[in-house]
Amino acid sequence: MRSIFLLAVIAMAGCARLDSVQIGSIDQTQGDLTPISVRFSETGFDAAAAAEIGRIASDGQAAENFEDLRNILALMNMGPRTGNPVYDDTYAEKLLAYLRNECRSGKITGIRAIREAKAAGPVSGEIVGVDAFCIRNS
Repeated sequence: MRSIFLLAVIAMAGCARLDSVQIGSIDQTQGDLTPISVRFSETGFDAAAAAEIGRIASDGQAAENFEDLRNILALMNMGPRTGNPVYDDTYAEKLLAYLRNECRSGKITGIRAIREAKAAGPVSGEIVGVDAFCIRNS
C-alpha cells in the first residue's frame, strides 16, 4: 500500500524548470520583423532520483542498497550541468536547419535561446528552443 501511494504522489508531482535563457539585441533597421520559434525535446532520466524513490519505497537491506546506488550515481554526475541526461544527445542538432526553413531571408535578430524541462519524478522532457525575429526585406 505504501508503494502504491508513493508512486501516485510522484506521478502527480510534475513541474516545469527553466535551466537557462540567453537574449540577443534586436535590429529593427533592416526590414519588417516576423517572430519565429523552434523547439526540440527529448526524454531525460535522473537515475539518482529513481534510486531515491526505490530507497523510500523499500525497507531493510534493499533500502540500504538503493541509498548506496543513489550516492554512487550522484557522485558520478557531479559538476555543472543543466537538465537530466537524455537518451539521444544529438536531438537539437537540426535546430539551425529549422531556423533557416522558418526564415528564408537568412537574417535573424533578437535571438533568445532557451533550455527548460518538464519533469515528473525521475523522468523529464528536456527542451531546447530558439525564439527570434526574421528580418523580411521590405
